[in-house]
Amino acid sequence: MRSFGRHWRDQGIAPQVLAVNVSGVQFKKGSDLELEIAASLARWNIESDNIEVELTETVLMEMTQKHGDALEGLRKLGVRIAIDDFGTGYSSLKYLTIYPVNRLKIAQELVFRVTADARNATVVRAAIRLAQELGIEVIAEGVETEAQADFLLTAGCPYAQGYYFSRPVNSERATELLREGKIEFRQMPTPRQDVTAA
Repeated sequence: MRSFGRHWRDQGIAPQVLAVNVSGVQFKKGSDLELEIAASLARWNIESDNIEVELTETVLMEMTQKHGDALEGLRKLGVRIAIDDFGTGYSSLKYLTIYPVNRLKIAQELVFRVTADARNATVVRAAIRLAQELGIEVIAEGVETEAQADFLLTAGCPYAQGYYFSRPVNSERATELLREGKIEFRQMPTPRQDVTAA
């Protein structure tokens, strides 16, 4: 939510959603975190539904037990909620029924071996189906090869991120890519076509 987010929007090249990682320590601030995010949204004149707060599965479970009001406050603020590294935590799936999240991000550790380990592939397929049944968007993290992208498409996962699409870049390079139309939250292409975005 820094100034370049507003800069991108002013140029008409802003991505639909800007994800922000939030740690457990930050989340424990409760209403302070909500106020901080609300102030940032107002400062940069960004709509709340353009921001997605990412929490790991483990942090989310801990927060639903001790600081559930903080998560509810963020939801009321209108920001999107994503579960990061889904499939690697030690938590119950009950939180998916308690707190409506917008997106599950399947962990890189699982995605990395989908084409080499049948059990891993089964777990990833199950996670995709779970998200679909709950009406939650799903995105695969850590996609590095065409074979992994093909597997995910076949399994019903329409979105992905990872080195197969782009290495991490600074804000200046991100601006260039946005101008070129290469960073955009869109569906992956059909298998074996050129990939320009994730």
